[in-house]
Amino acid sequence: MVDTTNLIPNTPRYLKVPLIAFNTILWVLGLVLVIIGGIGVSFFSNFKDFTKVSKASAALSNLSTGAPTGVLVIGIFFMILTVVGCFVAGKEKLIGLVIYTMLMLIILVALIGVGGKALTLHNDDIITQLGNVWEDVSSGPKNSTILRLDDFLKCCYWNSTSKKDPSLCPKDSKGLPKYSVTCDTVISSKISSTLYLVGAAAVSIGVIEFICMLFALFLIIRICRAPRTKSYDYQ
Repeated sequence: MVDTTNLIPNTPRYLKVPLIAFNTILWVLGLVLVIIGGIGVSFFSNFKDFTKVSKASAALSNLSTGAPTGVLVIGIFFMILTVVGCFVAGKEKLIGLVIYTMLMLIILVALIGVGGKALTLHNDDIITQLGNVWEDVSSGPKNSTILRLDDFLKCCYWNSTSKKDPSLCPKDSKGLPKYSVTCDTVISSKISSTLYLVGAAAVSIGVIEFICMLFALFLIIRICRAPRTKSYDYQ
């Protein structure tokens, strides 16, 4: 049988210092998720009225509210957990390290789902679904919401094949359309960049998080194996 006793450093600081360093990196990446989620919540808040009058309100709500809010919540929770991780690693709190590792495992599973979904989600599918709803609302009695979205997005009509209703395109002081770009182009660029950014951040966090879990487990093993004295970390 292979003796694995010497595979783990005898001095805990060789384990907890890298763990704290990786947690610091994860805190920054968690902040990135918070920023992305906050921007997403702010951006899609302008679609609130549009979502209410659409026939696919549930699906749009998941996209415009559920997804960015989920990213925001995960980011906040992750930032808190990494601070806790730094504390329990620095103080070598055994129970705290165990709880930290378990929570990291749960978040890792969640991040795999979020990152995988963000990277594999077809932007065209979202745009197609949103475009169908956009056209339905445009031809409905509450199409004034489209005009407000046009002003917010700085676009005019959904795409080049849309029915050109002059009342649904913001006008300048001369009565001419203010914007020439279509709304599908604007929304597509924003959603596409956000999806890839979320996916890349989630994958990066997942890899570093796995490394953190390994260091935490090694530190737990080292603490359990060796009784500690006051001068233990300075040997």
